[in-house]
Amino acid sequence: MISSLRRIEFIRLLNNQNIDPRRLDPNNVLFDPLKGAAFLGRKGQTDEAVWLTFVATHFGKHVTDGWKLASNVMGSFGHGPTWDFAAYSAQAVQFDAMLVANGASLKDKVVSGRFSNHRQYQSKNPKTISTVFSSFHAWQCAQGGFTARVQAIHKTHGQNPTDVFDQLYRSLTPVFGFGRLGNFDFLTMLGKLNLAPIDAGSTYLVGATGPLGGAKLLFHNSTAAAVSSSSLQKRVDEMDAYLGVGKQVLEDSLCNWQKSPDRYIYFKG
Repeated sequence: MISSLRRIEFIRLLNNQNIDPRRLDPNNVLFDPLKGAAFLGRKGQTDEAVWLTFVATHFGKHVTDGWKLASNVMGSFGHGPTWDFAAYSAQAVQFDAMLVANGASLKDKVVSGRFSNHRQYQSKNPKTISTVFSSFHAWQCAQGGFTARVQAIHKTHGQNPTDVFDQLYRSLTPVFGFGRLGNFDFLTMLGKLNLAPIDAGSTYLVGATGPLGGAKLLFHNSTAAAVSSSSLQKRVDEMDAYLGVGKQVLEDSLCNWQKSPDRYIYFKG
């Protein structure tokens, strides 16, 4: 749990750090989409920052390869252009063609890099990546941009951060390949980067694997306990009322603890 708290605090500290603008350049060794998103968010470029947060969420940071896969795709494998939000919005067809042209490189994990542990089952097939990007772009632009989407939720559901989080979580269903974990990771990251006034009001265990197994182990001493995810979600959420660490910390720490409940192993991603 302490490790989970520290991981979250590390991201929040980005909001007050000096960030090198080269973090935005996928063809630079300093490329880091999360730091880039924090940099853009401070400059008021919300849609570009949200787009980079999506990129970071989809590809993830591999424990060995780092952001290599994200940088290759975003930088057209070193040949340009850079596929920021504006470029993709204007030339999505060319983005798809770039993926097809680099299909062989995508297949070679040494050349392309790998997804993070959270995203390890995602496909590097050009068509699949195209579908993920196009479906997310459609979601982001559906109401005139991300800020407009949040404002629309405020008008219909109020400004409570957990209610807004829940509405955004539900709205992400059409994004291909994200699923429960992608939705949760993406939205909690937006909150930590101050890109949206949102906070997870639940651990969203329905549809989970690792965190659900951790909850079963915690409350029933077996990861295979025959108990509904909805009932466990309620118990875990109620536990936070006592611990006060936040739903993301509980979700993350339960997932990592159940992998090695008797011996602490630091999760590196």
